[in-house]
Amino acid sequence: MNTPAAESDPALEELRLAALLRQAPLEFARVVYGLNDRANGRAGTMAAEDVARTVRQGAPVTRERAEQRARGYLPLGGQEHCPRCWVFNGVKSPLHFRESNEERPESAVCKVCGAEYTTSLD
Repeated sequence: MNTPAAESDPALEELRLAALLRQAPLEFARVVYGLNDRANGRAGTMAAEDVARTVRQGAPVTRERAEQRARGYLPLGGQEHCPRCWVFNGVKSPLHFRESNEERPESAVCKVCGAEYTTSLD
């Protein structure tokens, strides 16, 4: 869902997409950490819990598949989807944008997994 500012400003939309593209490799790292934590008996870490949640939902989590998805993550303007849901599950959950204010920058929020991403490249 685009805010009116992004719809009228192609440069802002490009910045949003670039910021989201930077998140996919970080989500891949989260998968790797989660798999390693679970394998080493540290099931209580956030990354391990993310892997466990995905497995409970019926989607197997493997390093190879997560890497493929991270490399293939390609959000489109007006159809931005969550990097975490995509890398973990292969699901394109739509992102909802929250406009910036004096306390925080603009961010993209996933209502499915709860991830929140800043859409600035600072």
